[in-house]
Amino acid sequence: MNLKSLLLATLAALWMAAGFGKQDFYKPSSAAGGQPPAKEATTITSDGRSESPKVAASNEAFKVYEPAEGTVVGKSFKVKGQARVFEAAFRYSFEDGHNVLAEGNVTADQGAPEWGDFEFNVTLTRAPTSPTGVLTIYESSAKDGSHIHKLSLAYKFEDGLVDLDN
Repeated sequence: MNLKSLLLATLAALWMAAGFGKQDFYKPSSAAGGQPPAKEATTITSDGRSESPKVAASNEAFKVYEPAEGTVVGKSFKVKGQARVFEAAFRYSFEDGHNVLAEGNVTADQGAPEWGDFEFNVTLTRAPTSPTGVLTIYESSAKDGSHIHKLSLAYKFEDGLVDLDN
């Protein structure tokens, strides 16, 4: 073996020993089947500590932190969480069992495969006709527009908001 071949063989051996020649070098590392790890949302408390918010409801595409299911809501309320959806886009609707009271589009700060933070306000466009409402967040299928990854949370309306005459 000449000196040039010996040098190339040594470099190749060092390259492989360092792990750069493995087939999975460019694959994302994960404990769950090739999915990237979830980005952890954090909140800084008044005393400067960092803590993770409690997940009120979740599925494979959404994590809702607040408001928790069963919370009493008014004419407007804020929803916070994370989404792992195509192009960071999803929709929501809020119904009282009879009528759609609010609906809209939301964009998280990152698209799939990452978890992106979101925050949006739900503002009722009409008075509810029952004492409870259901918020449904979902992704629209790129294939046929159907609702996928639906996550529903039930809330109670504050006193005086319900219009039982309609």
